[in-house]
Amino acid sequence: MIALDGATLDLIEPWAAAGHLPNFKELLTHGAWARLESTQPPITGAAWTSFQTGVQPGRHGIFDWLARKDGSYQLAPISSQSIKREVLWEYLSRHGKRVGVMGVPVSYPARPINGFLLTDLLTPDEVNYAYPPELKDEIEQAIGPYPVMPEHWRGRYAAHAWLENLKRSLQRRVEIALYLLQNKPWDFFMVHVMETDSVQHQMWHLLDNIKRPRYHGGDCRGNPILEIYQLADRAIGQIRQVLDDDTTLFVISDHGFGPLYYNIYLNCWLYEHGYLALKKNVTTLFKKLAWRAGLTPENLYVWAERLRLLDLGARLRHDHLHDLLGRVFLSTQNIDWPRTRAYSYGNVGQIYLNLKGREPQGCVAPEDAPALIAELIEKLKEFTNPYTGSPIFERIHRKEEIYWGEELTRAPEIVLVPTDGIMAVGTTEFLSNKTIAPTYAGSGWHRMDGVFIAHGRAVHPGPKPKLQIVDLFPTLVTALSLPAPADIDGRVPQDLFTFVSTSSPAIAGKGAGFACTVRRAAIGGTMYSPGEAW
Repeated sequence: MIALDGATLDLIEPWAAAGHLPNFKELLTHGAWARLESTQPPITGAAWTSFQTGVQPGRHGIFDWLARKDGSYQLAPISSQSIKREVLWEYLSRHGKRVGVMGVPVSYPARPINGFLLTDLLTPDEVNYAYPPELKDEIEQAIGPYPVMPEHWRGRYAAHAWLENLKRSLQRRVEIALYLLQNKPWDFFMVHVMETDSVQHQMWHLLDNIKRPRYHGGDCRGNPILEIYQLADRAIGQIRQVLDDDTTLFVISDHGFGPLYYNIYLNCWLYEHGYLALKKNVTTLFKKLAWRAGLTPENLYVWAERLRLLDLGARLRHDHLHDLLGRVFLSTQNIDWPRTRAYSYGNVGQIYLNLKGREPQGCVAPEDAPALIAELIEKLKEFTNPYTGSPIFERIHRKEEIYWGEELTRAPEIVLVPTDGIMAVGTTEFLSNKTIAPTYAGSGWHRMDGVFIAHGRAVHPGPKPKLQIVDLFPTLVTALSLPAPADIDGRVPQDLFTFVSTSSPAIAGKGAGFACTVRRAAIGGTMYSPGEAW
């Protein structure tokens, strides 16, 4: 399995048809392919956790890159320890399969498996990224250092060097993958590529040629996104050369991609509308005055880029940067929690109520929550873009409409789906003193539909109906002739595998039949009942 983070068929299909991506064209012509719907919202940490577990976020409890610590309003990065369920490679290991995993998000720290694993972009500096630990020295002696994550964006003046570093890290990743493929035993092997996501965040303006007044992509010219996709296409070809004819190849992504024009700041909106309150002490007063005057992280970023100072921020971990900004600028440290009814954190439009019994200083009684949620939704529907006059949100969901399960209490009460080209920002609480502003740190953002491609003797070729990301867990274990767990949310697509009978009550694997059942649940808009065979 080759996982290209953020890859989209919106680019792959036309570029393959034009001859720019010959290996993709081969896979699309002779393999099966479909759009792959991400989690709602389409955020990398939640999506890859759904891939690993086969369940939606309401059951695995991961909704973003950061999560609130129990008994506190402080945020901490998620990790593999945040996942309270058995993940795909543990399931395969338990059934005797040898597995190899490279860089799949939310895999640090490594959990023991029957095989080997290189951890993901959440791995701290100077920490051993390999399982078993001795594999690190072997890789570095044979190939060189493993790029745990691509280089952070360092601003327009370093754009060309940043792009070249992206290309080098992708090529190194592929070299290590080829080494492991050819020198280690495996039944299932997966390599994750983050560079496709990184380049689209920063360089989408070169695809649509629409000027972003506050964002400048630097001295990159031509089509950097195509260049990275071409390296990924070349990697597919290189990997295919070392596979035998009985191996099934999958190419997937966790979400799609599209343009970004505006950021919305939900905590600013909540403050302006009286749902979020600030403390009345001297420190908060001075911070609020500075915030009103425009001394905000957003404006600091713009000046830091002009002064070529973004290297400092790029060297800091996400949570460390969050804490540093919180000490200097208006942040959760300055929120008066006993008087705050709703707040936001995350990059995908999430609003939490400050509930009694859940938050440490909750002030909203559970019986009052439904009325407050309804009130917020009605007011948010009136939130329009002053630059265009258009509605901000395409859809507004109560959590029960899109999530269910044992972790539902951790889910945000309201999930907002902005219209295309708009991203919700709440990670550092008060990045801006506006509720909406033109994008300043990137020109591309996530869309719902990612990529699913399957190729090999065991695959029925041709286009397939849209899949959900939770469908990949049972699909992969089926490809390995194993029964899918009964308590997951995913399903195996009909007419995907040549060895699966869709006419019999149970799905037959290679020499062993099995049936996969789940409770009645909505998956991709379709209702399935207990006992129904996939």
